[in-house]
Formats: sequence, structure tokens, C-alpha cells
Amino acid sequence: NEYKSYLRILTMADKEEKIVHLMAPPPKVLYTKYTNEAIRSGTAPQPPPPIEGEYSCFGILHNPNDSKSIMLPLREHGITQLYQDVSNNIEELKKINSSFLVNFLDLLDILINCPSSNLRVKKIEDLELLFYNFYHLINKFRPHQALETLIQMLKVQKEQKLALVEQINSKMESVRAGLHTTINSLPPLLTSTTKMEMEEQKPAQTENESSSEQDYIKLLDEVDALVDAELAKQT
Repeated sequence: NEYKSYLRILTMADKEEKIVHLMAPPPKVLYTKYTNEAIRSGTAPQPPPPIEGEYSCFGILHNPNDSKSIMLPLREHGITQLYQDVSNNIEELKKINSSFLVNFLDLLDILINCPSSNLRVKKIEDLELLFYNFYHLINKFRPHQALETLIQMLKVQKEQKLALVEQINSKMESVRAGLHTTINSLPPLLTSTTKMEMEEQKPAQTENESSSEQDYIKLLDEVDALVDAELAKQT
């Protein structure tokens, strides 16, 4: 299996634990195995199984079963944290933003007046620390951003569905109007009284038809009798 050759078992010196690292294989190793024939025949390699337990990504240890490990405090990374964990993140962002401006102006003043001073390095380190804290605070809003993005997606889907329902209702109204116009253009239906009158007229029509047939048969009999009499005279 090509994937197994890219699995590396590393020993963490501080915790003495084995952590699985999944190294990305070269692209050619993958795409040459997923041809149309291989996919149809089922011989294409299966995707690697999910990593179980802790894993390291960009040098940071993660535990999928621990939601807190996704966003560790800065002190866990060995960086000085300038705010409290229970503080107002928005207010802290404003404070750090103001500190950016003050320290940047101080850095400009040092570079103008004394560029070779060690204060320049110290001020750059202060700005770097502020950036770390500012970036970490912004990342705390990622779950909220994901939630708001999901809400907006659902709102768009809702609007699309409502527009579709409105179109369906409009089409239904058009069909109803067409049916109403068609029904009004049809001849009036027979009422129950008209049907009863037609039923009463049927026996009279039947009697007239039977009397006409009897008269016709009688006439034919008389013609046959006359023909027979003439033949008898000639003989």
C-alpha cells in the first residue's frame, strides 16, 4: 500500500508517546492509481483510514476527542498571553490595536533618532508579541464566523425555496384561471328536469317506431299478394 510508506511513527521525547504523521505523497503516486478502468474494476486504492488518537500538525499536537485542544491558550505554545482567558475579546482587540499604533510610532522614532540602538530589537519583539495575541484573539471568533456563515447559507436556501414556492403558486393560479375560462366556454350541462323529460319521451318514440314497422310489413304482404295473383292469371 502506497499510503503506508508515507506513515511515520515519531517518538515524542517529552511525553514518550508515538504520534502518527501522515505525510502527503507525491501527486503522481495517487493520480496514476485512479484511472477510469481502475475505478470501474474496483482496483483503485482505498483512501487511508482516519487517524486515531493524538496527531501532530505543523508541530502542534492535536486530539480529535478534545475540543479544547483545537484552540489552545498562547501560554501552551510558550508565548506570553497579554489578556485574561475570561476577558472581553472585543475590548482586548481594541486595546491591542491601540498598542500596535503606539509601538509602531515608537519604532519609527527609534529608527529616526537612533537606528543602531537595542531598543529597536526590543520594540520589534513587542510588536511581534502583539501580533501573536491579536491573531490568537481573531481565531477565537472562527467558530462564531462558521456559525454565521451557516446561518447565511440557510437564509439563502430559505429565500430560494420561498421564491420557488411563489413561482409554483403563481403557476397554479394561472392553471386555475385557465380551467375556469375553459369551463365557462363549455355548453351548459343537462339539468335533472331535462333528463327526466328525455326519459319520458323515449317510450313514445319507441311506440311510433314499432307502428311504422308494422305498416311497412303489411304493405309488403299486400304487394306479395298482388304479385301472386297476377302470376296465377297468366298461367
